[in-house]
Amino acid sequence: MSSSDPLGVTDFELDGEAGVRITRVVAAPPALVFEVHTSPRHLPNWMVGPPGWTMPVCEIDLRPGGAFRYLWRCGTGEELAITGTFLAIERPARLVSTEAWSGGWAPTRNTVTFTDLGGRTRITTYVLYESAQLRDDALRSGMQEGLDAGYANLDAYLAGQFTMRLELVPVPVTDVDAALSFYADRLGFHVDHDIQPGNGSRVTQLTPPGSACSILLYRDLPGLDQTPGTLRGLHLVVDDAAQAREALLKRGVDAGEVMDLGGILYVPFADPDGNTWMLQQIPATA
Repeated sequence: MSSSDPLGVTDFELDGEAGVRITRVVAAPPALVFEVHTSPRHLPNWMVGPPGWTMPVCEIDLRPGGAFRYLWRCGTGEELAITGTFLAIERPARLVSTEAWSGGWAPTRNTVTFTDLGGRTRITTYVLYESAQLRDDALRSGMQEGLDAGYANLDAYLAGQFTMRLELVPVPVTDVDAALSFYADRLGFHVDHDIQPGNGSRVTQLTPPGSACSILLYRDLPGLDQTPGTLRGLHLVVDDAAQAREALLKRGVDAGEVMDLGGILYVPFADPDGNTWMLQQIPATA
């Protein structure tokens, strides 16, 4: 992050005749920042403005054409609401929507972008008003102070959040070479690493085509004591279960029949040790 992107600073810049650009850098990756901006599970925990206000209503239909509604309430019973419609959604980089505040405010068109700064995110919100007068009235209404307070809440909330990515699943085998041949030659997994760092151990990592998660073939590795053949039901998601099954059969894999379990299709098979797998197809209508 450059010195021009400090944390904890909300920057407001007038743009053109009726626009304002608002930027803030936060200490979290774009995927998480996008999520906390678009989920009813997160928004009421930080987008509450000054102390004493809560968000008892947070309704979001996150799709182009979908509507949203936020309702804030303070201890005296005073209420404030925002309604709008999503126009474009590009996860996790961009949101475009209309927005209208209660109290007779004219609607605006808001474009929010989430720029990756290497583990941090620059949030840029461009608000386009119907006129310069409406923009200036909004800025004089306490908008800047309210946004700054909201972003301070966001910083505190993000500090308590963290991301978790499943990246490696250990698969116990009896013979690493035999298992490697099966997973690489028959299933078509990509061999990422096959090294022997010493002390008799061996690290053999493979990744299914198109997957972000890999497997580790192991035997007698410290801390991993699962018996070969006892791993059950690992899922490989495919677009067409029947087609994938035919491909596996041609490669010599003993794949079972296609099973329809409530509209979701499965094809079972096992590796040479008896660890079981499932091809899974989830139809678009499921």
